[in-house]
Amino acid sequence: MSEKEVKNAPTEEKEPENTKASFKRKLEKKEEEIKKAQADMEYWKNQYYKAYADMANLRKDIEKDYQENKKYRIEGFVDNLVVILDAFDIALKTEPKNEETKNYLVGFRYVYSQFLELLKEEGVNIIEPKVGDKFDEKTMHAVETIDDEGDENIVKVVSAKGYKLYDHLIRAAMVATSKHPTPKDENQESDKTEENIA
Repeated sequence: MSEKEVKNAPTEEKEPENTKASFKRKLEKKEEEIKKAQADMEYWKNQYYKAYADMANLRKDIEKDYQENKKYRIEGFVDNLVVILDAFDIALKTEPKNEETKNYLVGFRYVYSQFLELLKEEGVNIIEPKVGDKFDEKTMHAVETIDDEGDENIVKVVSAKGYKLYDHLIRAAMVATSKHPTPKDENQESDKTEENIA
């Protein structure tokens, strides 16, 4: 080997102490990056599950709203039909005077019953209180009170049927209920008799 080759030949140098420290710092830095990446991964995994749960809840809410809307879709329609149903009730209560009208009435009763069956299939319930029933403020509307010595809040007259669509009240049944007569004040009676004398 020439002198020149000896100068250019790689020499084995001793590794300086700071290289080990540098490697250790790099290793620690990489470990921190891994920990940060794991924390980020955990954060985004939680965000994904949260978003997934929110979407599942939203889907359930939309499905529930859809079912509710589907269930009550005819509410406005039934509300408009109430007047026609009342007209049927009034017409069918009158007694026909001749045979021809009786025959027509049979047909009308059949159409009316078919109509009511169709409404029942769609979830419409008829509220038909009877005279003598206890007044129910959830399904009845008292349009009048009648003095009666017996129990109070008893149905005395049914003016019109009520209608519900599932649990939605379309119209309350129109009724007259009983109430105790108000006692006449003796002073008022004597004042009236004095006025009549004068």
